[in-house]
Amino acid sequence: MVRKAVASTISNGGYLQGSVNTRLSSLGGKEPPGQEKVVLKRKISLLRGISIIIGTIIGAGIFISPKGVLQNTGSVGLSLVVWTVCGVLSLFGALSYAELGTTIKKSGGHYTYILEVFGPLPAFVRVWVELLIIRPAATAVISLAFGRYILEPFFIQCEIPELAVKLITAVGITVVMVLNSMSVSWSARIQIFLTFCKLTAILIIIVPGVMQLIKGQTQHFKDAFSGRDASIMGLPLAFYYGMYAYAGWFYLNFVTEEVENPEKTIPLAICISMAVVTIGYVLTNVAYFTAISAEELLLSEAVAVHPLTMVMLFSGDLYSLLNFLSFARWLFIGLAVAGLIYLRYKRPDMHRPFKVPLFVPALFSFTCLFMVALSLYSDPFSTGIGFVITLTGVPAYYLFIIWDKKPRWFRRMSDITTRTLQIILEVVPEEDCHKL
Repeated sequence: MVRKAVASTISNGGYLQGSVNTRLSSLGGKEPPGQEKVVLKRKISLLRGISIIIGTIIGAGIFISPKGVLQNTGSVGLSLVVWTVCGVLSLFGALSYAELGTTIKKSGGHYTYILEVFGPLPAFVRVWVELLIIRPAATAVISLAFGRYILEPFFIQCEIPELAVKLITAVGITVVMVLNSMSVSWSARIQIFLTFCKLTAILIIIVPGVMQLIKGQTQHFKDAFSGRDASIMGLPLAFYYGMYAYAGWFYLNFVTEEVENPEKTIPLAICISMAVVTIGYVLTNVAYFTAISAEELLLSEAVAVHPLTMVMLFSGDLYSLLNFLSFARWLFIGLAVAGLIYLRYKRPDMHRPFKVPLFVPALFSFTCLFMVALSLYSDPFSTGIGFVITLTGVPAYYLFIIWDKKPRWFRRMSDITTRTLQIILEVVPEEDCHKL
């Protein structure tokens, strides 16, 4: 969904609303004397920040990840431990990002932090894998879950054909793309409605589950840690599935410049949100096991009952796609948090309004990078493809960014592509269309 930011300006130290000349960013980011500086309005309060984080985190993950976590841990007890540990790790990562976000006060999240610490090449590769791996695969995973939920009531007595799931998913993606293109306001309304549906679904699962526990329905928790022994090779995949469900805690950092009093708002919003989500997720998984056994959960694909996206949709199943995107996602998030440790050493005098104990980023980044490395052995095909595509970002950087003496036809083709995408995505005024 395209978000049209409200522009505001600073003049003589104060905020002024009004239209601005968007061509000010002329040379080196320095505005000519007397010109006004373009900034984003700080409109995200604590409550809005909490809403952004919780609304972004809670999604299809809590409905599709439990099977993957249980499958790779081997027991009910250990799966609940993994869910709790993933919540704590997500909190550590979020707190680390809170320090990064209040120290490097620029929007952009992962890209900005990696650019600031490690330079343009790793930052470019991060954007490269975001466009080629993370966003398309994440959309495909969510869409496949959507397709399965839609068809589940019509195939109660038999297995849902995979082709049917992928076809209905493709239709759903197309409808969303059309809605986004036609009306941003309608897209916003649908997003709010779906967020409400997700929260309602979580409560519908948790409340009856708690009531079942009160009534003594605890037979599925007896010998909770007995079952198939967990393999060390399965733990990275269990980690991927659990962390996928918690993913989204970093999105507030993408709009740091729009947050009111970010030094206090960002850490507080993160702590409140992660506490709510972690408790909610653990209770949801407990509720699952009050109603069904571990064996029944493993048999279920749906526990709770864009061109690249289409390619991924028809080329892989839900769990292989999840492994595929998780490799790139947690590699660069772990790298960004490791950059926090590097900044502590390289720039100790840097102003840090919010500072976490050093063991927090150290534990989080080590866990991410270790699990990413181990996953190459656990699922060499899916993660290996992600690794190879990630490496292609290096020659792409030198081809598109560093190479200055490009042929005229190459520059012309690149300019046409860039401007066309800018107009389609509404990031340049329509009057620039004539440049094509």
